[in-house]
Amino acid sequence: MQEIIAHIEKTVHTVQPFSPEKFVKMLDIDSHLHWKANFPVAVVHHKDRMGEETVACFEKEGLLDTEGYTRELYAYEELNEFAAKLPEAFKRVSSLCLAKESDSYRYEPKRSGDKWKKLVDNGTFKATIELSVYDGTAEKCKVEAELRDLMRSSKEIPSLKAIGFVWVAVLPKIKKIDEILKHYFGNCYLRIENESGHVYIGWHEQLGNINMRYFVCPPNKEKK
Repeated sequence: MQEIIAHIEKTVHTVQPFSPEKFVKMLDIDSHLHWKANFPVAVVHHKDRMGEETVACFEKEGLLDTEGYTRELYAYEELNEFAAKLPEAFKRVSSLCLAKESDSYRYEPKRSGDKWKKLVDNGTFKATIELSVYDGTAEKCKVEAELRDLMRSSKEIPSLKAIGFVWVAVLPKIKKIDEILKHYFGNCYLRIENESGHVYIGWHEQLGNINMRYFVCPPNKEKK
């Protein structure tokens, strides 16, 4: 995991001024690991869970079988093409770090009635990287809620729950979120300061072991 964090930290320092799009692309440069930007980690399982326009597109591309189920196996290049064209039918993460590249990836549902087919680890998955960018209006509780949503979403995918998780958060100088990083990542976080603000990097060796039982900002209790 330290190798992954060191490369992310180096990339943050390289991308100045910081640009989210450039950062995600630069991760895949000068590294023996492979970093796949905006990687699809789930695809809708059946056409009954899609809107009419999406169903029509899936049918046109030959992505549905005779019973209306989506394919399980996708070539990497077509996967990116379909996810960009049909964003409502795919879940994506900012970047997926892999030990090596593969020509295709498999997606399987846990149960037949599930909404999503989920990405299956082919033995190369190292870590999920999520990138969040905030402006000066971002409140601490909103930032925490969005981090929890990212972690919860990935925890729902067994292959991601079992690997490392990295959160990169970009904020202006007037905002600091050390309390949130310490709460979820302990001492495993960095704060990098640049001309425009702070870039935080928090990580855990295994997403499934991050304790989400307690909050920095507890949700409001219902009035009795």
